[in-house]
Amino acid sequence: MKIYIVLGLALLTSLTCENAKKKENDESKQVRTAENLLQEYNQKISIATKTRSFEVIRDLYDKESLLMTDYNPVIVNHNNIKIYYDTIFARQNIKEYHRQTIDILEFTNRIIEIGLFTKVFENTEKLEGKYFNVWKKNAEGKLKLRAESFGYLKPIEDPTVFLVPEASTTVLNPIQAPRELAAYSALGKNNVIARVPEKTVDSYTDDAIYLPFADTIKTGKSVLLDHYKAYYHNPAKIDSLELITYAYDKVENGYIKYGGFYVEWTVPGFSGSTAGNGVSYWRREKDNSLRIHRQIGLHTYK
Repeated sequence: MKIYIVLGLALLTSLTCENAKKKENDESKQVRTAENLLQEYNQKISIATKTRSFEVIRDLYDKESLLMTDYNPVIVNHNNIKIYYDTIFARQNIKEYHRQTIDILEFTNRIIEIGLFTKVFENTEKLEGKYFNVWKKNAEGKLKLRAESFGYLKPIEDPTVFLVPEASTTVLNPIQAPRELAAYSALGKNNVIARVPEKTVDSYTDDAIYLPFADTIKTGKSVLLDHYKAYYHNPAKIDSLELITYAYDKVENGYIKYGGFYVEWTVPGFSGSTAGNGVSYWRREKDNSLRIHRQIGLHTYK
């Protein structure tokens, strides 16, 4: 009888250990969330950049993918993105490439990733930039790039080295944004035209992160206020401003918007225009309003 009891206890202990191990494995799979996944995917991006091979990252893109880079118009779908990278990789001989994720926001079917990168070329020239990626998750837990966007931390002397016109032959048609999002965008447009820093900054959350064109990353409302005070200090007049929505994703507490802009402006003795694109995540606040929580702005070279 004692033998059966001992065997029973041993079996129970074994089953308990197996269940605990299974639970631990299941939990470890669940813990392998955004940070772990992105580390794996960023490793592939680093290898592709250093080996100058788009094939390494081919499976990160699909027909829905958007590529937004400083100086280029929006590049649409897998085939055109391949043209862009094949062309850029052929031009650049990169000795070192470093990539650092600094912010991750995870939703049910989307991940926003913000980070910094540094490229060191064979001639020792160094190029520093920032990126804002939106990843979409599938049922198997794999990621695809919904939108890849990146720019640089300072103006580039010769932007033509980054231009790939043959990758931008497909033109995106604007769409109608959801009424609520369109209303907030219209308010933001009026604030930009008025060029009042306090009004522009009111469109952001208190802990917003903004990646402006040819500049460092700005974090927090007080930093953004200083940024816009300096930006609006120039005596420019906005003659017209068009905001464009190319696509949007509805997430749990707001919207991710993929869009562009076209502005005509005048300064004393001169007038001109500027176009660009970018991604913005509008988060719903406690008062039910929408505010920009994460954003990147990019300019197109003419």
